[in-house]
Amino acid sequence: MIAFILAAGLGTRLRPLTDNRPKALVEYEGRPLLEHLLERLRGYGFRDFVINLHHFPDMIRRFAMEYARREEVKIAFSDETGRLLDTGGALTHALPLIGKEQTVLVHNVDVLTNSDVRLLERRMRETDADAVLSVRRRDTSRYLYADGEGRLRAWKNIKSGQSKGEALQEGFTPFAFSGIHLLKTELVSEWAEIYGTENPFSVIDAYLDSVHVRNIVLSEQTEGYWKDMGKIGDFHAPMPV
Repeated sequence: MIAFILAAGLGTRLRPLTDNRPKALVEYEGRPLLEHLLERLRGYGFRDFVINLHHFPDMIRRFAMEYARREEVKIAFSDETGRLLDTGGALTHALPLIGKEQTVLVHNVDVLTNSDVRLLERRMRETDADAVLSVRRRDTSRYLYADGEGRLRAWKNIKSGQSKGEALQEGFTPFAFSGIHLLKTELVSEWAEIYGTENPFSVIDAYLDSVHVRNIVLSEQTEGYWKDMGKIGDFHAPMPV
C-alpha cells in the first residue's frame, strides 16, 4: 500500500508561522508535522509515500529526501507549484506517481492522531468498499451523513445550509470527516477521466458524485485522539493522551 500526504496547503490559519515555511514543517513538540505523520505511518508498515507540493516546495522536498535516506523509505513528489488542485485534483494529478497499487491511503499533513489506519483496510474488506473515510462524532460546521449501513449518502454545511447528495432523512447519522481515507486506485482513475488531472475539485464532492455507482463507506474512530493542527494555539497544547 502507498500513502499520499496532502501537504500543499498555504497554511493561512497558521500565519505568521507559515510566512517562512510550509505548514508541513511547522514544529510540534520538537518535530515537524510531516515527520510526526511519516513516523506514525512507517510504524504501520508504510514504506512508499507521495507528497504534494505548492507552498515552499523546496523546503519540503529537502526535508523529505533527507528523511527518506535516513529511514530507507521511498518518497515521490507531486508538483502543484503552478496551481493548487484541491483534495480531489491532487489525487488525480498524482495518479502516475501512485501507480498501480490496489489502494492508496490519503492523509492530511496537519492531522495529529493515533488512529489505527489498519482499521480502514479491515473495514474495506468487510464491506467490499471502494473507499473508506475515517470519521468521528465531534462538533463541526460540515457533516458527512451515513445511512443505516454506514454508507456515505450526503454532506451538509450547517452554517450556510449548502448540501450535496441525497436529501437528509431519518436514519442518517452525521459525522465529522477526519481527513484520512483509504480508496481503490481504480476510483481515482475514474475521477481522472471525469474531472481531468489538472483541474481543482473536492474529493468529498467526487465521493458524493460516486455514491450511486460505488460503495463509499464511513468508519467511525471511537478510540484514541484526533486533532486538526490548524491554529497557532494547537502548537502550544501538549500532545493528547
